[in-house]
Amino acid sequence: MARTSTARLRWQAASILLGVVGVLMVAVLTPLPDNWNNQLQDWLLRQTTREALPENFALVALDEPSIQLDAVGPEEVAESRALQLMKGGFPWSREVYAILARQLLQAGARLVIFDMLFPSPREGDAEFAAVLGEYPGQIVLASNFEVVEATGKPSIAYFYPPNPQLAAAAANHFGFATFPRQSIIRYLLPFATTDSLLGNAPRPDEKAEPSLATVSAQLLGKDIAEDFQPKRFRYSEPKSVQVFPLYELLVPAIWKQNHRDGAVFKDRIVLIGATAEGMKDYFVTPFGRLSGPEIQLHTLAATLRGQWLGGSGTILSLASIPLAGLAVFLLAMFRRSPKWFIAGLVFGAVAWVLVSAAVLAAASCFLPFAHPLLTWLVCGFAGLACDVSLERRERGRLRGTLERYVSKDVVKEIVDNPDSFLQTLGGQRKKIIAMFSDLKGFTSDSEKLDPTELVALLNEYFGEMVGVVFERKGTLDKFMGDAFMATWGCIREASPQEDARNAIAAALDMKDRLAAMNVSRQKRGATLWSSGFGICQGPAVFGNIGSQQKMEPTVIGDTVNLASRFEGLTRMYDCGILVDERIAANARGECEFLLVDEVRVKGRRKTERLFFAHREKDTAWTESFTAAREKYLAGDFAAARDAFGKLAQGGLAPGLAARFVTRCEGFFRVLPETGWDGVWDFVDK
Repeated sequence: MARTSTARLRWQAASILLGVVGVLMVAVLTPLPDNWNNQLQDWLLRQTTREALPENFALVALDEPSIQLDAVGPEEVAESRALQLMKGGFPWSREVYAILARQLLQAGARLVIFDMLFPSPREGDAEFAAVLGEYPGQIVLASNFEVVEATGKPSIAYFYPPNPQLAAAAANHFGFATFPRQSIIRYLLPFATTDSLLGNAPRPDEKAEPSLATVSAQLLGKDIAEDFQPKRFRYSEPKSVQVFPLYELLVPAIWKQNHRDGAVFKDRIVLIGATAEGMKDYFVTPFGRLSGPEIQLHTLAATLRGQWLGGSGTILSLASIPLAGLAVFLLAMFRRSPKWFIAGLVFGAVAWVLVSAAVLAAASCFLPFAHPLLTWLVCGFAGLACDVSLERRERGRLRGTLERYVSKDVVKEIVDNPDSFLQTLGGQRKKIIAMFSDLKGFTSDSEKLDPTELVALLNEYFGEMVGVVFERKGTLDKFMGDAFMATWGCIREASPQEDARNAIAAALDMKDRLAAMNVSRQKRGATLWSSGFGICQGPAVFGNIGSQQKMEPTVIGDTVNLASRFEGLTRMYDCGILVDERIAANARGECEFLLVDEVRVKGRRKTERLFFAHREKDTAWTESFTAAREKYLAGDFAAARDAFGKLAQGGLAPGLAARFVTRCEGFFRVLPETGWDGVWDFVDK
């Protein structure tokens, strides 16, 4: 497993430590991590909750149809005393609840719970009290706590039990339906006093009031110790309770046919509560918006089952922050690449979610969740950002160093695409352009100058020339003493025409740069330099040449050899730039091209046409040269010599014309062989 460098680890450790400190400060100074923790825990609950409410639970809903009674006909109302009372409008006479409770208990219901408040006397209390006394310990009523908060004043808590008549009749079997003050209902209070609700210790002389779930569970045989601390309960699966509209139970026909004369309620725990929107008894829970009666059933189920959720606590949550940071640092130590690091971060986050879900499902306990995950992601991002920053710095340093020795295009491939073919031995066949350039007059200078001065002058020259190659999108292949080789089409893909124009433009620009350098050299009294360029276009093999210890990206093939030969011919023809006919055709319009000669270089049977590339427009001279060359090709060497002789006096390329004068005079002494075709054979390189 690859380890990172010591310097990289130090920087990553510093960035991760900074991330840990930042998360700690956010966790201590703001409620954000705690809020996120609650939200993530709610999400975990939703993913792991599969258990439904007990099958013997039933909810009788005081819903909109029960309040409006639109679905009940006059004949049905006439048959039901309760419906007649309900037709008088809501709130109803409490005789309605008396009739409903008696009907359910006579049908065999085990316990009837009213999640409704009866704080003050009202019509029907006598009938309701009679039923409460008739079924002692089988009916539970709701009470209420109310906390009043005023700006600049201490909060005050009030307790509202059922009115004395009902409370006495119920044998004080009532419990508060109030939930702890929270935006999302996650906790219940088993017992409370007005002092405990305000965060104070309960007074010894104050009676501890049980919650609605506590009283109901006690009547069902559950032993519950007095506890004033909020307890986080586990919800059952939402919407898993059977719901009966209240009015249906009071319609004789429905009670008989649909509910089998109440048989469906035998041995069931029935909670009666308001679900109508107008009653405003709805709360936000981890499972979304639920009515108060539904939540009471969930709290009762949790109380009966003992399904309380444990938490990690503040200290453990804060301790998980540096531990998560340490885990990120260990991951950074053994990471193979940024991609592996990112994959490790994702895997770690997913793994912690799965572990947290497993612990919650098995032990009903929350592990620290938001704090370590937040730290994991923040520190992971910090480490990754540090890694990317260092990688970019190293790439820049490596690129800058390599570009001093290798072409920019090659460096780009090596640094940006390390898995490309430049990293392996082998090659690819491509159509490329090869350019050879050599200095004229440098050899004599090298014998006279101090080595340090010589290297400085040569570096100055190459600095100008190489800059032009890169500007014209070429690749520097190699230096060879005072010569160099450049290519087009090896790494950067372009059309043959674009490559040809770039190569010709580069050669012409380099001639101009050297002319400007000669002006400066002349002022210093130094020898003037000139250069020759041979440029050819054609197929070649591009790849790495060398061994596993050292390799060099270069091109080999006939096109490269031909360009080298052309560069050597620039001295013989006294032309600064000689190109083949493919360059002349593809770069047409970039400059002027003059057909110089048709030659057969050493080692080749095929002939090549030489073209002189130049920017000067000397139409009269080029036309005269073409005419003289036609005489030369026709074998009229005397006329050709005279014509070339005039051109050698001046104009575009007098040295070129002089070369042909000498050649024609040679034919006066030795005539060419029969079948003269104008091709000139070079026996030397």
